[in-house]
Amino acid sequence: MWVFDKLFGRPKPTNLDLRIATMSGTEVHRILETGKEDELFGAAEDGDLSRVRALIAAGANVNKRLSHGATALLVASNKGHLEVVKLLLSAGADPNIKAAGVTALRVASQMGENVEVVRALLQANADPNAKDPEGYSPLIFAAENGYYEIVKALLLAKADVNARRNNGATALIDASQGGHLGAVQELLSAGADVDAKNSNGATALMVASQNGHLNVARALLAAKADVNAQVKLGQGIFTALTLASQRGHTEVVRALRDAGAK
Repeated sequence: MWVFDKLFGRPKPTNLDLRIATMSGTEVHRILETGKEDELFGAAEDGDLSRVRALIAAGANVNKRLSHGATALLVASNKGHLEVVKLLLSAGADPNIKAAGVTALRVASQMGENVEVVRALLQANADPNAKDPEGYSPLIFAAENGYYEIVKALLLAKADVNARRNNGATALIDASQGGHLGAVQELLSAGADVDAKNSNGATALMVASQNGHLNVARALLAAKADVNAQVKLGQGIFTALTLASQRGHTEVVRALRDAGAK
């Protein structure tokens, strides 16, 4: 998992202890003019709504980047500070600015409890298909981690259900590998390609079967997954059945055979 905090932690504190909520507009302007606009970043990271509001009122640039490229909206989204996110968006923060190749929506999607932040960003026209350097879209990341409500929100916003990351995996393949039944069902209902293969040739049914995820395998079979699809791994040819058999997943083996596996 790409760790946002390591790259975009708060800059080293200055000796100046700002108390924005008690400062006059003139004082705030003076601080901004002397290069201290990173205080908006710190206030957003803390979820300090009053400080953020005061800085915006004093003219802080909500889209200013720090040296590592992050904006106040990126860090507030990462921390799950919903009201700060809403305030920044209402003040004109751009939800599609990237830092290290990721957007606010991408970082918000990495925590399941951030569904309301995700919805706020989507309402502000955040791109649901923007990918990070590894090819993860917000949907792929949320599906891989089983964040069911975020998956639903992204699909409602017309996220590409068949987008692929750099290794060819789709949201359905990653959700199936993790055994996330709810996400799998949502993706299938949205038209996910049940037989899509990653760059190694593996399908969602193969990875679900190999990992013993019986209910996910059943859902994929009900969606007419190719039960006899093959993948070459090393010197061997494998199917969902052989992969499940090797791992001793007897119930999955039975379900596959009942569906016509050979």
